[in-house]
Amino acid sequence: MHRLGSSPGVRAVVVALLAASLLLCGAITVAGGAPGAPGTPDGPSAPTEPTGTFEFVDGASAEATAGSLDGSGSNAADVGDEDTIGVRNELSATDEAGTVGVTTTAHVPDRVTGLEITLLTANDDRVEADGFERADDADGTETWVWDGETERPSLTYGMAANVSTEESGPLATGGTYRFVDTGGWALVRTPRVRIRGSYTGEPRIRSARENVVDGEGVASQAIAFLGPYEERVHEGDEQRYRLIVPEAAEMEATPEEVFGVFEGAADSLRVGGVDDEVVAIAAPTGEVTWAVRGLQTGDADLWVRDGEPTGTADDVWTHEYVHTRQAYDAEASARWFTEASATYYAALFALDRGATDFDAFERTLARGERDPAASSVLADPGSWERNADYTKGSLVAGEIDRRIRLASDGRASLATVLRDLNEDSAPVTNRAFLDAVEAAAGESGDDEAAAGVREAAERWITTSDAPETWNADAHAEAFGETPARIGYALADDGVRATGEYRNRSLEDDPVRLVAGETLALAVDVSNTGGTTGGYDLSLSVDDETIETRNGTLDADEETTERFERAFTEAGEYAVRVGSESLTVVVSDPADALVRGIAIDADRVTAGESVVVTATVANDASIPAGSELEFRVDGETVGTEPVRLDVGAETTVEREVTVPASVDGDVATVGVVGPVDEASTTVTVERDGDGTDGSTDAGGSTDADGSTDDSGGTDGADGDAGGLTDDGAAGFGPVVALVALLSLLGLSSRRRSR
Repeated sequence: MHRLGSSPGVRAVVVALLAASLLLCGAITVAGGAPGAPGTPDGPSAPTEPTGTFEFVDGASAEATAGSLDGSGSNAADVGDEDTIGVRNELSATDEAGTVGVTTTAHVPDRVTGLEITLLTANDDRVEADGFERADDADGTETWVWDGETERPSLTYGMAANVSTEESGPLATGGTYRFVDTGGWALVRTPRVRIRGSYTGEPRIRSARENVVDGEGVASQAIAFLGPYEERVHEGDEQRYRLIVPEAAEMEATPEEVFGVFEGAADSLRVGGVDDEVVAIAAPTGEVTWAVRGLQTGDADLWVRDGEPTGTADDVWTHEYVHTRQAYDAEASARWFTEASATYYAALFALDRGATDFDAFERTLARGERDPAASSVLADPGSWERNADYTKGSLVAGEIDRRIRLASDGRASLATVLRDLNEDSAPVTNRAFLDAVEAAAGESGDDEAAAGVREAAERWITTSDAPETWNADAHAEAFGETPARIGYALADDGVRATGEYRNRSLEDDPVRLVAGETLALAVDVSNTGGTTGGYDLSLSVDDETIETRNGTLDADEETTERFERAFTEAGEYAVRVGSESLTVVVSDPADALVRGIAIDADRVTAGESVVVTATVANDASIPAGSELEFRVDGETVGTEPVRLDVGAETTVEREVTVPASVDGDVATVGVVGPVDEASTTVTVERDGDGTDGSTDAGGSTDADGSTDDSGGTDGADGDAGGLTDDGAAGFGPVVALVALLSLLGLSSRRRSR
């Protein structure tokens, strides 16, 4: 048998064909995938199918399937968590009044397969998109679809800053704004967006949000302030408090007082719903008419007008803080309780901490007794008159609190009801509220008493009936003795200036002193509470404690403490004593003015003295202090100090000697002050002076030339005191002889040496 062979050329062709076939099969396998793999084996591959969808909305869910877009306050939007989709809103000031710029940037995890963002607070200005394309929703909202490729897609747009409204109620002011951009600063809401999308894998996609300000400013979950500010922080037992004080604000309350209010309310309301951080902004009032005295929004963000104090029964700082602790959702029939409890607790906590007395507490609640508010049905918001939820509501809340305390023997209170409502995830109805009231009142086991409390509460809530306010004795029975309430107030005429300029009371807005004066303060300390309490009262200057007084007061007792502080240098000082703050402005004294001069004689003998009286005055608005110079013919012969109160005039006397060496027969006597002077003249006489200027041994020469009664003769030779023969006065023959003998004696002594 003959076997066929192959030549080398044929073998090469076969090898080449086999290699080409293998390469072609490999390419088909890569493109089509293995059998049973996702995609179609007969054609091109398809995208991986998503395993879930998400929807998040700022603030609250838009529908049952949507969640809230969390604002954690951290940098959650930039951490790169593959299970979290993040939204970062950066706010900035613009040149357009009433508009704030916003850039919203998304962090998109790899597991997210699709993303849409709807801008809920954008204005009508153009939107600059990076990584998004416009796709309007059917409802006309502005929705943007992610291109699926951009790693950090963003939208830049304008947001209306001004929110105006007509408010009513005890916290209304008759003003305009809830939020505003003034040009110099802005207090605004944070932007709101809705995000929807799809994802693959497990677990479910979460959300995080961050709000920041580009430049000076601060942003929290629900509020942002743009502009210069100072931040004060207080770490409480359970919460951190941030107080934002804009440069444009002038706070009535101190940061310490605000933090004290928050801490006191937190300690009294152990009701759950505790947020890690509370952000409060002091809203400047200089150029803005706010619609309300304060506003709480978001979970734990609030603003209060800068002029609001903390020491009243309608303290707004407490009112807004209480809102941050209300974690329930209320249906219409229970909606009254939100403002009612905030108003009631503001008054009660002020009473408890001694910031107000029982009379003010009672007056606040008694508003609910008056029609038409009293006849309103709290369970029916449509019937409310004159802000019944604040007025009648706070009275009803207070009376329910008092009755729960009595029925439960102090084991429960209205705070117990609030805690139960916060723990209920379902919206609160009137029935749920009454159930919580009855449960709290029955904590002592007295079911009959608990049922009675519920029955009374239901009547006040569902009918036009209203309770009456209780008196101090009833309050003490239910709440215990009213604690010591120590208060401080400047006494009548309690601000005085003492020293060499004046000793009298002063106005205190501001207190004006001059260097060297002493500020004297009298502070009335009173205890309007029901028990004995101690006080610790300090005087501080520029935050430095100068002096402290303490003591104990019985109920209804008062005393007066006095402080003094000398100011030696000009400047402006912040003085605080107790709850009173004073601005003290210290200046150098003004100059006293010389009004006139007088002397007690027209003629004076040289070398003797005259009394000079200067009239001086002070026309300045501060005391005057100067040294006056007394001069004779331009030479200073003495000085006298002068101290004058505002508007005062006085005289200054000094005995001045006219020197014997003064020239002439007239001397000029003057008084010289710092800015002006006055002068007069006095005739100067000398001992022995006559009218013709001649003098004999016995006295002055008479006007007719005759001798006086010393014995001199007219025109005759005189004695040693008379005239010589040649008319030389006092040089006669005897005198000449004596002189000659003296010369001869002197010559003889010299030769003997």
